[in-house]
Amino acid sequence: MKHFLISVTLLFLFTACHKDNEENIAPTTSQRTVMAYMAADNNLSSYAVDDIWEMEEGAKDIPAGNTMVLFVDKRYNSEYPFIAKLTGNKNAPLDTLYKYDSERYDSDPVVFREALQKMMELCPAKEYGLLLWGHGTGWVVDTDTITSQAPRRAYGYDEGNNTWMNITQMASALNGLPKMKFIFADCCHMACIEAAYELRNHTEYLIGSPAEIPGRGAPYDILLKTLFSNSATFYQDIIDTYYDYYNNPNNLIYKEKSSWPYMEDGYSVPLAAINTANLPQLAAATRDLIGNIPNGYPQYPNSPDFNGIAYYFGFDVPAMYDMRAVMSRLTTPADFAQWDALYRQAVPYHRMSMKWMTVFDGRYVGSEYYYPYYYNLMKDLEDEVFDATLPYGCVSMFFPIVGKGYDEGDFCYNLRAKNFEWNRLMQWSRFDWSI
Repeated sequence: MKHFLISVTLLFLFTACHKDNEENIAPTTSQRTVMAYMAADNNLSSYAVDDIWEMEEGAKDIPAGNTMVLFVDKRYNSEYPFIAKLTGNKNAPLDTLYKYDSERYDSDPVVFREALQKMMELCPAKEYGLLLWGHGTGWVVDTDTITSQAPRRAYGYDEGNNTWMNITQMASALNGLPKMKFIFADCCHMACIEAAYELRNHTEYLIGSPAEIPGRGAPYDILLKTLFSNSATFYQDIIDTYYDYYNNPNNLIYKEKSSWPYMEDGYSVPLAAINTANLPQLAAATRDLIGNIPNGYPQYPNSPDFNGIAYYFGFDVPAMYDMRAVMSRLTTPADFAQWDALYRQAVPYHRMSMKWMTVFDGRYVGSEYYYPYYYNLMKDLEDEVFDATLPYGCVSMFFPIVGKGYDEGDFCYNLRAKNFEWNRLMQWSRFDWSI
């Protein structure tokens, strides 16, 4: 009996130890883990469901030894955020790795950082990519402090506490984490030079659009595999897949075809890839070139003439003018050619569309205010003609202007621009602008 009890005890200990070892087995280290931060606790929640389905379909094309993991926070109060891995198995396409036991505010930079750390812990890799999914307004914010309750715009709007996370907060949250291979921003207005410069120490590439993107976002069923490409020009594959999908009228959904027939004629999404390693040289060249503009940059309170130059943010007042087009307008051909060589090193690939969907280009026509759902570089509602011959580069930049929206109103662009290191480097004070 004694020997029997000893045997049973040893068997129990062996079994218990074996179980503990199974539970504590370290996860396999991938070559690349792409982390999707899906901030969908807002009116994009239904699109998140659709995009997850697309990702599940696209997961079958993820190369072996790589991992796609999602942090998902949807609008529904009955479902708390969770972290899941795409399996590529059509019978069980999503493997839930972690469930939160309470609500999280996507806009809180602490939540953002903790979610990334958790995904890295659950799905370690030699290198990481980050997919930012949700609403975005780039550098445009109402306020910009280091408290999660302050900013009203930038990225990751959460209806739960009615806040956003701005880019400076995002950069701070990324401090100490591994530098990303890329940040692919599938949200509006993120291809702005200010955001790229702020994030330069945290990612090798920032890929996104300077303009608004469709609510449906990227076609993940065909694009997902490009996020794992080992090509030196992997960003080109991402941009081409995204751009070509919307440029093909056959991919427009019924509502788009019936409500917006003009989208069948040259419609797509402007996109750019920014190589952050080359941004310091571009910043210095841009600062110097602005200082050498013939007749100088307009001294405050005089504003530059940007008539005919495309802008990407049109809510309340035009903003986020195309950086490359403005520099070509303001400078001599010879000076621009030298500057443009550096620009093309910092922005090695872009694709410009003559039309993209927008809800921000609202304005008065007579006594009526309109919110059109498209923006045409050639002509808008007031017959304002835009110069399509300018060399657009699909990256926006802040330029100080006097007037509504810049000095007053909800945004006060001239004030908010001070928060970004890029604008401090531009030394706008040389021209009496208090930026």
